[in-house]
Amino acid sequence: MHTDDLRRLIVRLAAEADSGIRARGYREAASGSLVRIAPGRHVVAEEWDALDDDDQHRLRVLAASERLAANDTVSHWSAAALWRLPLIGRWPDRVHVTAPAMSHRKSTSTLVRHRRALAAATAQLDGVSLTSLAETVIDVARVGTFAQAVAVGDAALWRAQHPRDAGGMPGLRLAQLEHIWRESVEHRGLARARRMLQFIDGRANRPGESLVRVTLAALGAPAPVLQHPIVMPDGTRYDLDFYFPESDVGLEFDGRAKYLDPAFRSGRSVEQVVYDEKIREDQVRSQLRGFGRCDWTVAGSAPLLAALLRRIGVRW
Repeated sequence: MHTDDLRRLIVRLAAEADSGIRARGYREAASGSLVRIAPGRHVVAEEWDALDDDDQHRLRVLAASERLAANDTVSHWSAAALWRLPLIGRWPDRVHVTAPAMSHRKSTSTLVRHRRALAAATAQLDGVSLTSLAETVIDVARVGTFAQAVAVGDAALWRAQHPRDAGGMPGLRLAQLEHIWRESVEHRGLARARRMLQFIDGRANRPGESLVRVTLAALGAPAPVLQHPIVMPDGTRYDLDFYFPESDVGLEFDGRAKYLDPAFRSGRSVEQVVYDEKIREDQVRSQLRGFGRCDWTVAGSAPLLAALLRRIGVRW
């Protein structure tokens, strides 16, 4: 959802001048008709429930940003949400901000405060002061799981390589991330961030693909070629998410978004997408020794992914 549309959902009870309206609003909040997302900031429960996880956390950040201290900077997971970076897992219930190292302000029921000096100048996005895209990626890598780190790193690199498909969001070069890593004054988690920098690849354009790569590495499976082109006799080209050249086997990540999210359907119905995928798969299979698909469950499970790979002919 667009940022302006999200902001219109915020009910600012604390700013309501009419005490009667304010009191009624707080009674509705107590009854569950309004959901509290920040001090004095609520949203109608039905409208909140209609939002996906990404928009719910963005709305929390937008609401909290209206009452932040002047030296608080939105950071970590919350900055990632505003930068539209993907998250493997669920967004936190609290908004993350970074304050100066000498700040005496503490975390609250709605805010997590990290105290340190920033490695780069703050950015402005959606009217909010937040950590730069590069510092945000490094922060997530320092505190998140390896899969979460790789997903945001892959996405940032992919955007730089595909600016026309990035929805107007900026991307990064690996050198920019490495610079922020070197300039970071917070040493905790830097080894984890370095591991992410050595692994990320801008050819992986979806978090599911990033998760597959992480699980493959954990298995010690052969490293696949990403976005491998398959050219049919009639000149039609298909790009495989993963190709294992030693086995001549292809693998695709097949998340629900491909079929249900309008952004991926390009105006097609779900039925048309399913049919098109069947035709594509039949053609791709004819050019390979083996082919398989995996969903989120398989992508994140070493035993399930290993079984699938062996079933379609990948050996190691």
